[in-house]
Amino acid sequence: MTARPTRTLVSATGPAGNIGDALIRRGAVRWAAGTSDELVVYVGEAPDTWLHQLGLPSGTRVLRSKRSVARWLWLIATAPRHPVLVFESGEIPLDRGNVLRELVFLAETLLVRLKGGVVVRPPRGIRAATQSAAAIHSVAARLSQFALWRDAASAVLAGGARVVPDIGFAAGIRPGTPWADRRDLIVSLRGTRPMPDGNWHEAVHAFAASEGLRIRTVVQVREDETRARELADALGGTFEPWGDADPLAREARLRERYDDARLVISDRMHVLVLAALSGAAPLELVPSPTHKITAAFATIGLTELTADAATLSPAEMQERMRRQIDRADEVTDRVAAAAADLTALEDEIRTAIRKARA
Repeated sequence: MTARPTRTLVSATGPAGNIGDALIRRGAVRWAAGTSDELVVYVGEAPDTWLHQLGLPSGTRVLRSKRSVARWLWLIATAPRHPVLVFESGEIPLDRGNVLRELVFLAETLLVRLKGGVVVRPPRGIRAATQSAAAIHSVAARLSQFALWRDAASAVLAGGARVVPDIGFAAGIRPGTPWADRRDLIVSLRGTRPMPDGNWHEAVHAFAASEGLRIRTVVQVREDETRARELADALGGTFEPWGDADPLAREARLRERYDDARLVISDRMHVLVLAALSGAAPLELVPSPTHKITAAFATIGLTELTADAATLSPAEMQERMRRQIDRADEVTDRVAAAAADLTALEDEIRTAIRKARA
């Protein structure tokens, strides 16, 4: 008797205007590709450009719009034996409004496990946890063969134990421009947070001048474009807009910019991840930074990556930037180890899927 085709289902929603989100969703799709005869990817309300950003293999069955959720659930329920279910990587909100969603995800997990399948929750971080949503999420995570956390605090909240590098570190290490020839100090800050004060501007401008670096502001999340322009004006730097560029072309251009940078200052986690992959020194130097970046980079052994600009003088901020540049070799070594860990993890997942079907 001919075996029924196998099926892998991947959730990969996200905004096309956020290159970091595309990066980590693409990583999860790459883990799933080739694990079954049929690949099904749910993208929600995402535009056509998002499909290109995900790098979906030819023949992928794409489910779009919230109207296709019922179809998604039906494909899980009717999947042949040993299906694979891959949830989204990234930040997971567990506030009260997500209790129903977590119940649905728990039901999906149970269905796949009852069919002898494999459930993969790629590296994730928890945000805004409430007791009810976190409790449901914790049960679903324990029922998954792979429940991975990109920071220790999230693992504790979910009752998990496996802390691994953020999947963004698997996006490819680049040699970049030789260190002696790098001439850029790049800044990319969230547009939704307050503009740093005069002391911060003074410190960044003075440090760039002392190191012979050009200041360049870039946009990795489209909503930050106005802030990037404001920063360039305030710092006397060069502003590089997103404009009408295709997101994939924009991502490629950004990575080239990070290749030329010695220091990248940002409060966007995946700006700093891509910067580190290009060999630049990453630094979160902003007023009242969150714990997110600190926690994720601590997982790969990089500590003291964050500094609270509100508590430092201009001279202290300059010293902090100088110390970070001196750590470039350490950054390169830690990023290489993280990439190797993620490659081994992908191999482990694929092996578990093969064994489940043996």
